[in-house]
Amino acid sequence: MQKIEKYSVIVVGAGHAGCEAALASSRLGIDTLLLTMNLSTIALMPCNPSIGGPGKGHLVREIGALGGEMPACIDETCVQMKWLNTSKGPAVRSRRAQADKYLYRQRMTQTLFTAANLTLRQGHVTEIVVENGCVAGVALETGLRFSCDRLIVTSGTYLNSRIILGRASWPGGPHDQRAATGLSESLQSHGVALRRLQTATPPRILKSSVDFSKLSELPGDPESGGFLWENRLRHYDRQISCYLAFTDADSVAAVRRNLSESPLVLENITNDGPKHCPSIDRKIIRFPDMVKHQIFVEPEGWQSEELYLQGLTTAMPPTAQKDIVSSVKGLENAVILRYGYAIEYDALAPGLIRKTMENRAIKGLYSAGQLNGTSGYEEAAAQGLIAGINAALALKGRPSYWPSRTNSYIGVLVDDLSTWQKPEPYRITPGHAEFRLTLRDDSAERRLTEDGYRIGLVNEARYRVISSWKMRIENELERLAALSLFPSGETREKLVQLGTGDLKKRVSGCEILQRPGISYSDVKNLLGENAETWLSAADEIYSIETEVKYSGYFEREAENIVQTRFLESIRLPLQILDQRLKVLSPQTIELLTSDKYDDLNQLVRKNCLSRSELAILLIVLQKDLTAVGETEVLND
Repeated sequence: MQKIEKYSVIVVGAGHAGCEAALASSRLGIDTLLLTMNLSTIALMPCNPSIGGPGKGHLVREIGALGGEMPACIDETCVQMKWLNTSKGPAVRSRRAQADKYLYRQRMTQTLFTAANLTLRQGHVTEIVVENGCVAGVALETGLRFSCDRLIVTSGTYLNSRIILGRASWPGGPHDQRAATGLSESLQSHGVALRRLQTATPPRILKSSVDFSKLSELPGDPESGGFLWENRLRHYDRQISCYLAFTDADSVAAVRRNLSESPLVLENITNDGPKHCPSIDRKIIRFPDMVKHQIFVEPEGWQSEELYLQGLTTAMPPTAQKDIVSSVKGLENAVILRYGYAIEYDALAPGLIRKTMENRAIKGLYSAGQLNGTSGYEEAAAQGLIAGINAALALKGRPSYWPSRTNSYIGVLVDDLSTWQKPEPYRITPGHAEFRLTLRDDSAERRLTEDGYRIGLVNEARYRVISSWKMRIENELERLAALSLFPSGETREKLVQLGTGDLKKRVSGCEILQRPGISYSDVKNLLGENAETWLSAADEIYSIETEVKYSGYFEREAENIVQTRFLESIRLPLQILDQRLKVLSPQTIELLTSDKYDDLNQLVRKNCLSRSELAILLIVLQKDLTAVGETEVLND
């Protein structure tokens, strides 16, 4: 009789979600098994060769602040690092890195194989074992079985996946890998409902076949730093440029000539793909009068001869793709190395995911990544981190963890996912975060590193160094607020030129810095070089200037943050139903006592409660409203 190996946590799938989940669990001292169908495709980037961007880059910074691995990996293996939205406000500025896909996989694979408490195995999981409503293990297609106390499924876009290319279709996953079969039926047999989603990728072309003289060069930023806090001031001397091309009337005509072969027209694919990166055929169908569409020509690595055509995603057949690509200026003679394609796959139905990433149908089952209906490496990694943390904390008998939407993009992500009802995959953007100024890129460690330390993923030495950095910024903000100055010299002249008001009274350092055109160094010059010790690090100065110049906006956000945190603190379902709640509608009582939502704030955000019902509920629950008045909550 086969001896069944036992692990406390099993992670199925070694994409970006699976890597973070396995590392988080093992680093918290839990014996963890990571199962993947192919050890050669760990941390595969099957689509775009980049990490970061608005919202996504914020997630990566936060993963690093909590002790995750993605930021360290991309910082070491990128071929370009760039700041985005520098002409806009600090809330939407973020980094984006172009990755060397091969080096990224290699670096992450090495990290996994050398991690303590972590075992890697190649195997195709076809069944989950459930006993008395709780996860008990998994079975492989080979007949092998492993038992566990917690299971994290991160199957990406492989679950019953099907590749679509024009009229052709066959079972397969990204880069024409095997589809994961059997697991969908197993999940459904245990009451886990599924749905079909789709995504797509553009063709890759041969670098030497491109006429770069017809394209616009997009170089990286040498002073852009890295995602990981330790690399925030890193200088990049050696980078590879991206390039920008555009479609024109000829390109649009080429798409229209071939639209009859588009899966969107043939209707042989699930119609709803990622909203924020539509295929070129979908763009032409939706915006028939728009001729000029951007195409980012991106390198895939230091030694790679492949270029990725971001913005030219399509699943039309090869002849159509050749026609379209050759219509773009600079790509007339481009050689297509890999054709674009679409993938349709199984994902969890809406409403099955808790903010901890645990499944509502099966106790001990967690999921993360595109299985949860998201799009992107960064969203997957963030979910994997939260799933790994909570699986480990549950085994340690510690309270579960999820960050608030008031203090992180990860909090926004997990909160949105637990109530996401839309038919297309979810992609994080700054627009999803109502407190995005507070959640800006440079404040990630100030918001989350203490959480990472308390959980156990940030060690003592790192915590102390980051705490010291955080304290320097906060102490300087306090010192500037208390500093009494009389504008004089060049700073006074500068203020006069700007017409910034009365200069005949003493003002604080913060009041001077708040004025347009005034920098931290201007305030410093008022006291002279030897008067006091001032900050000199660029990142610390940037944080000071941002906090002071946007202080009015921060104050308004702070009021709403207090209200939201209070509502989040009321967890659902209510364990005891007070008799006085009988005055509420039956529908409201059902929501308060069901397992559909995780906290009261979700009910408020989804407009499930009237103002009067919320007032009654707060009174009955007898919560401490000293931090935020009842009227304030109701006016949110």
